Amino acid sequence: MSDVMITGGDSLGGLKGEFTEKDEPLQNKEYEQVYIEKGLGFFQYGIVDQHFDERARLGRLAAAAINYEKRKDLYNSYGIDEDTALIVHNREKKAEIVGRGGVTVIDTSKAKPASKKVHPVNNVSVSFLSPGDQINYQTKEMTIHPDKDATKGYEYYQFKPLDATGLLTPYGRLKPYLAYSLTDNSSTQSVKSYLYDSKGKGYALTFSKTASTNGYWGYQDGQKDDYSITNVKLDAVPVSVQVKKDKTAFKNYKPSNFKVPEKINRGDISGNLVIAGGALGSSNEAVYKKFLDLAGGNSKAKIGIIPAASGSLSSSNAFKKDLVKYGVKEDQIEILPISSHDFKGTAEDESKWKENRNSDKTAAAIKELNAIWFVGGDQTYITEALFNPDQTESKALSAIWDIYKKGAVLGGTSAGAAIMSDVMLAGGGSLDTLSKGFTDTYNGIEQQEGGPGYLERGLGFFQNGIIDQHFDNKSRLGRLIATAYEKGDRTQLSFGIDEDTAMVVDNKEQKVEVVGRAGLTVVDLSKAERKKGQYKNISISALAAGDTVDMEQKKFTISSHKNRTKGYEYGDFKAAPHTGVLTPHGTLKNYLSYNLVDNSGEKIVKSYAFDQGTGVELIFRKTEETDGFWGYKDGGKDDYSVTNVLLDIHPVSVRMK
Repeated sequence: MSDVMITGGDSLGGLKGEFTEKDEPLQNKEYEQVYIEKGLGFFQYGIVDQHFDERARLGRLAAAAINYEKRKDLYNSYGIDEDTALIVHNREKKAEIVGRGGVTVIDTSKAKPASKKVHPVNNVSVSFLSPGDQINYQTKEMTIHPDKDATKGYEYYQFKPLDATGLLTPYGRLKPYLAYSLTDNSSTQSVKSYLYDSKGKGYALTFSKTASTNGYWGYQDGQKDDYSITNVKLDAVPVSVQVKKDKTAFKNYKPSNFKVPEKINRGDISGNLVIAGGALGSSNEAVYKKFLDLAGGNSKAKIGIIPAASGSLSSSNAFKKDLVKYGVKEDQIEILPISSHDFKGTAEDESKWKENRNSDKTAAAIKELNAIWFVGGDQTYITEALFNPDQTESKALSAIWDIYKKGAVLGGTSAGAAIMSDVMLAGGGSLDTLSKGFTDTYNGIEQQEGGPGYLERGLGFFQNGIIDQHFDNKSRLGRLIATAYEKGDRTQLSFGIDEDTAMVVDNKEQKVEVVGRAGLTVVDLSKAERKKGQYKNISISALAAGDTVDMEQKKFTISSHKNRTKGYEYGDFKAAPHTGVLTPHGTLKNYLSYNLVDNSGEKIVKSYAFDQGTGVELIFRKTEETDGFWGYKDGGKDDYSVTNVLLDIHPVSVRMK
């Protein structure tokens, strides 16, 4: 669409300043030079790039704009995400964003041309626009959708973010990373990420707030966070990263003092579970339909919503509204008076509801239901509201168990997922838990953004392993592995549920089905070993909607629309390590799919996570048992499943020049 057409190459090639205007064969190495041709020029406002977020092309587009875009307007290059469109109205000289992703707007007008003395990308202004946002090319202004509020001066978060260094970085894709860690976070003025090859040669990327930086937040599709960001400054500095295995790196690791509760023989359980990983979209019909079908259908469902995790009733009311939208009558839904704390925005003091946990009236009301839903928030509030102070079961909890055993469906999202297993992950980040271990103290919901792992007793409705949630967005693989190895039954599988996705548990058949829009990570530690912080032989599988797991046999059944990739791999190239937010295919499942399992050119791929010179090297490797599956979904979107990739984790020390 633009005069300058980017035909090939990647961000590392662009930052290295390797450009070509000749049609040359792919080098199939860890990075590719940026190939520039003349486009058709229908778009008159700068350079366009595509597959932008999924393939992490910010580096190549910014470098191309500095080198090839002669017009130095305020905005001069545009990166369009998959499943998203930039709609350009030439007569009005305006553009709008529509779809499910976003558009990155880059201003290189103040960047200095690259030379041996100047960094390849410097003083570049980067903005991220979401559906409903607009650009005015005459006034050179960006207009944010009116449903969003400015975050500047009203930042929600106050945590010290880690550098974005690989697959264990929370919010590891570029826009979420900058939204949560920088623009909506009052504790920092800049954040860093990296992009380098297997020899450690590459770039440190600094994203900084300036006087003109702003963030905007609102909900979309129910209660999913939706951000727009304007005018973040980007500078890239050449760097050499030296990684060395270091058995002493985790010498201060603290094992967990959490005492795993004794298993209670519950007998046969006829009910099912619908466990959502968080950020469940109101339009995610598949998850709502599954929950209602397991409750006997729209007309027979009698649903109780437990609001205890939240700080207000808004989440409960929103879920009730969604159920009504999907055909349930209002008189079939009850928000149960179960809480241990007061809610915002109500006249009643809901902290007094803690008395209801042993109320015969509340227990009797629960026994009339055939479905229970736990909303998100702080999972420790749920357990506090349902366990007695001496950790015995309250009457309300016993009533829930009673209907569950008889056939009721229990579901929950976010915090409502965390409470499902006996061992409840209540806080901590992946790198901190792997390197520092666990803590006995909990200081609130901010601890869910990082720090050592923190465990409490869950409600134990899921009897087949440990569950974690917000899995891919908050990159919780490391903390799930550390927790399951120390406190889990290693003969069982462990499960990490992505946002807007549910694992549906059939207790009679002992099977799990994946439902929703993202994926389910399955961790098998039955052959794993750990010594001085080093793990070996962890089996990782990454599943998608339609896939199922036999929990007893530990076997996977992949959706029939997919074809096996083993022996028919699409790719044949050397893959660079996953090093940060500009690494293509940044989520765990996609990184393993594109770079390892559907790539005959690699037998192993690596990722890193480190902080202040100490971290981990993740080595993912193919074996005879490794398999991959590919198909299209929702039109022409790639849809992968991966089974039995082996993971080794090594403590490392990191030096940087």
